Amino acid sequence: MSYKIYPSRMGWFISFSLFLIKANVFAQSDTLAVSQFKNGDYTHAINTCKELLKANKNDTLAYFYRGLSEEATKDYSGARSDFKKISELLPKDAEIYFKLGVLWSETEDYYHSIKEFTKAIGLDSSYAVAYNNRGNSEYMVGDAKSALKDFTVAAQKDSTYPDPYYNRGHLRMVLGDFKDAITDFTLDLRLSPDDADGWFCRGQCYDNSKDTIAALNDYSNTIQIDSTYMDAYYFRGCDRLKINDARGAANDFTFLIMDDSTEFLPYELRGIANDSLCNYKEAIIDFTKAIKLNDEDGQSYLGRGFAYIKTGDKEKACDDFNSAAYYEISGANEYISQYCRRKVHVYWR
Repeated sequence: MSYKIYPSRMGWFISFSLFLIKANVFAQSDTLAVSQFKNGDYTHAINTCKELLKANKNDTLAYFYRGLSEEATKDYSGARSDFKKISELLPKDAEIYFKLGVLWSETEDYYHSIKEFTKAIGLDSSYAVAYNNRGNSEYMVGDAKSALKDFTVAAQKDSTYPDPYYNRGHLRMVLGDFKDAITDFTLDLRLSPDDADGWFCRGQCYDNSKDTIAALNDYSNTIQIDSTYMDAYYFRGCDRLKINDARGAANDFTFLIMDDSTEFLPYELRGIANDSLCNYKEAIIDFTKAIKLNDEDGQSYLGRGFAYIKTGDKEKACDDFNSAAYYEISGANEYISQYCRRKVHVYWR
């Protein structure tokens, strides 16, 4: 699960640009670059700004919109160069350093992004978004302690800003502090109730805390918000198996299979669900499909063997139990002793 990176605060940039235009600092052609950028015509915006800068090398607005257009076309080096020039012209502006930090983050150069976010914070100590993004970059370079501190400061600076709670919760989850992570995700969800990632991550924390019912509810909320959230179907299906809701589990695994029929595990798990529902023929079909996709899936051999026992095909069952024993699946040798009336095999590798 990825961390949330808050984008540049475009509202400030736009108002800044309009202020400069009203002040008649720029020519009419500047507005053409603005219009081209807003319409997604980035190549023409870049060319327009290039011409403007030939006439005025200190045209801050031209650097700004050329930088944004370069970013949009993934020319991050060019974008950083333009925003670096703006920082030289406006050295006391925290927003510009913040934007530079975002641009470094976009190319996963987190050490440089930390430096730029730190400059932004030095100019504006109330800059919650900069603390949050610096925390993310610190986490990405392995400095969890500093990241945790920055997420906490970001939340203190702006208690209505959900992302620091999410990021701190995610970090605490990674560190195994599930109790505090649940608290953070809960705060995130109060501020951002449509945050599918927040619901899913809190569900993961509840699962790790052995609270299956709470986890199920969170996975269901995740799916209600985003019906394409495949991981939520998987974990909800697994939890439904835990509480003996085999039919619900089968439905979840069916959805996963419909999304991607090349993965063996959903077939294996649906086979387990069908076995619990006494749908043994369907279980055999599922386990067989799982084995075709992964012929080392010992658990599916065991499950299919048991389903064969239930349908009266002991010979096939014993073959599967022996395959499961070869892959050292727990319970396989016991089934061989119980059903096959032959010596338990010990396989040496």
